Amino acid sequence: GKTRTMMERIGKLVIEHGVAPEQILGLTFTRNAAEEMRQRLIPVLGNQAARVTLSTIHSFCHYLLRSEGRIFEILSGRDQLVFIRNVMKELKVKNLSVGMIMREISLAKNNLISVEEFKTLFTEDKTMLKIADVYDLYDREKARKFLMDFDDLLVDTCRLLHDNPSIKSKYTDRYLHLLIDEYQDTNPVQVEILKT
Repeated sequence: GKTRTMMERIGKLVIEHGVAPEQILGLTFTRNAAEEMRQRLIPVLGNQAARVTLSTIHSFCHYLLRSEGRIFEILSGRDQLVFIRNVMKELKVKNLSVGMIMREISLAKNNLISVEEFKTLFTEDKTMLKIADVYDLYDREKARKFLMDFDDLLVDTCRLLHDNPSIKSKYTDRYLHLLIDEYQDTNPVQVEILKT
């Protein structure tokens, strides 16, 4: 229902209100959903469907960062696990699972909590302070090696748009219509990007 409504709304914007397809940005959360949106838009807009930007929020952030000259590789999956495990070894962090540490770091980033804020939040919790140390070194090592994880795509895009009014206006001027599929599933960093 929601995806269909979104496609019909895009169709109305283009056909009935004369909005240029290039001025529409449709975001969703999975590649499959983005592809499904594209397929559903073809019968509505025909050849013009390809001119509408339909993407996952992570893919859009990846595109935006690359377009603005950021150079990086994505760190994900097994490589990310190994990377964090190596950071843990370097810091001699034991008795904590890699999965737990990854979840806590991801949760912090998705709530726009920096390493410093993380340490302040958990001054009395030794376990969380160990995780803060991993978070800190993990981020520094990634930056040194020009790596980003999926959460960094969001955080860095948010920072870039917030700190650079000219870059922000470039995208707000380009995309006059923003439609989000499954908006209720957005987290704080995603909401900040969308509000910007």
